[in-house]
Amino acid sequence: MTDLPGYVSAHIQERLATEAYELGIRVDVRGDVVHLRGEVVSEEQRRDVEDAARAAAEGREVCNEVHVVAVGEPDGEERLS
Repeated sequence: MTDLPGYVSAHIQERLATEAYELGIRVDVRGDVVHLRGEVVSEEQRRDVEDAARAAAEGREVCNEVHVVAVGEPDGEERLS
């Protein structure tokens, strides 16, 4: 893998899409540190994102700043006009 931050970031985002099925995570590469930012709906998804990023980061430190956001059931039926 090349050391260009944009290439590393794109490589990790591709891995997140194919392995963790996540498209909404922001990946920033600063030196040898990969920062993951965004929101997911479960702790399991957060771990999956981190695992996929670590596999693609090739030894770089991964700083997982992804937050789990609770998504509740709707209060009732949604009415469409």
